[in-house]
Amino acid sequence: MGFRYINNNKFYKKINDNYFKVSPASLIKSHMPFDFLWQFLNYPITNQEFYEGQTQLNKSKSFFNYVDSIQVYNQQDHNEQLISSARRVEENGVKNSLIFDRLQHVKLKIENNRYNLNVNLYNTATLDYNEAINAFNGFIQYRNKQFNPQKTDAEIQNMIDQVNIKVSDAKTKLNKIINPDPNIMLLTIQLNKSIDDAVTFVKEQLEWLKIYFSKGKSGRKSMFYEKKLTWLGIPIK
Repeated sequence: MGFRYINNNKFYKKINDNYFKVSPASLIKSHMPFDFLWQFLNYPITNQEFYEGQTQLNKSKSFFNYVDSIQVYNQQDHNEQLISSARRVEENGVKNSLIFDRLQHVKLKIENNRYNLNVNLYNTATLDYNEAINAFNGFIQYRNKQFNPQKTDAEIQNMIDQVNIKVSDAKTKLNKIINPDPNIMLLTIQLNKSIDDAVTFVKEQLEWLKIYFSKGKSGRKSMFYEKKLTWLGIPIK
């Protein structure tokens, strides 16, 4: 670091290395980070203590392992980092408008990230659900053709298993949605209902296949005399 000045119309530049590799214990006397994690101290100074000039080491406090905490921080995703940082800022005392504004800024980012994450989870769950329905309808169409052209039992089983996987993926994503706004909540409830309906129809086909695979050639053929099925296994009337 350095500073510049003019004396007798002459420009001077002087290097100031006072803060070069300064120890955290010394730096905390004049610089207070919003998040006490970045004090790099095992006994962090509160904002109140900073204002009162009480920046000396105080081992009567609870020990804070900032090295381990930074390792945890580096392993967190961005939103988890923001949440943990907001918690530490509040714990250290919101003593002025600058800290308050910083905290509100972090909380707003958390809220925006949560909203965007929920929207993304809903959208990708919808894609999984649509793929599941398309795969299910493909299976039903193939069943209505009496499994022609011929596939092996394993290939037929895999058709319905893939539906199950996509339905499960969609359900898993919806379960990760946390504190959704009213619109996303309503959409999530509706999609969950559709997924539950799909799960019911898939189970019916799994049971049907179990019986189908247990029969011989003539027994299998007789099972196709039932009514043909359409979307989500609803019998055509």
